[in-house]
Amino acid sequence: MTTLRVLLATGLLCLTVAIASVQPVFAADDTKQPAAGQDEAGAEPSGPPSATLEVASEEMRLIMGGTAGKGVLHFKGTDYPFSYKSASAGVGAKMVQEVSATGEVFDLKQIEDFEGQYAATSSAAMAGSSDMAVTYKNDKGVVVKLKGSVKGVGLSLGAGVATIKLIKE
Repeated sequence: MTTLRVLLATGLLCLTVAIASVQPVFAADDTKQPAAGQDEAGAEPSGPPSATLEVASEEMRLIMGGTAGKGVLHFKGTDYPFSYKSASAGVGAKMVQEVSATGEVFDLKQIEDFEGQYAATSSAAMAGSSDMAVTYKNDKGVVVKLKGSVKGVGLSLGAGVATIKLIKE
C-alpha cells in the first residue's frame, strides 16, 4: 500500500511540475507595433468585424492534439471556401471527434491576407462535449475569433497554431 501511495504522489508531483512549467509560444515578434484596432497584446480587436466564417471538422489526432477541416469565409459579399489544420504546441493529450464553430474576422483588408499561419495562446479542458472560444492572429494582423463546440475528451495546455489555405475553385 505504501508503494501505491508513493507512485500516486510521484505522479501527481510530475503532473503539477509539467503544468506549472508550460510556457506559451508566441509566433509574433514582440517589437512589432500592433495592427490598427488591436491592443498591445494583439488579442482583442476593436471595431466591427471585416468578415464572418464557419468551420467544421470530424478528424482526430492524439498526444499533441489537433484538427483539420474545412470552412467558409464570408467577405465583402463573396463566399470563400478554405481548409485548415490546427495543432496544439503545448502539453496535452486529447481525442477530438468533432469541431463546429463560427467566428468573426477582424482587420482583413484583402482576401490574400486571410491565408497563412495563425498563432493562439489557449488552454482547454474537454469532457464529453464542451464549448470553446479561441482567438487566432496571423502575421498580417488578421484576427479570427472563434466560438463553438468540441466533442471529445482530453486536456490541452499551451499555444496552438492553425494554417489556413483558400480552396481555389
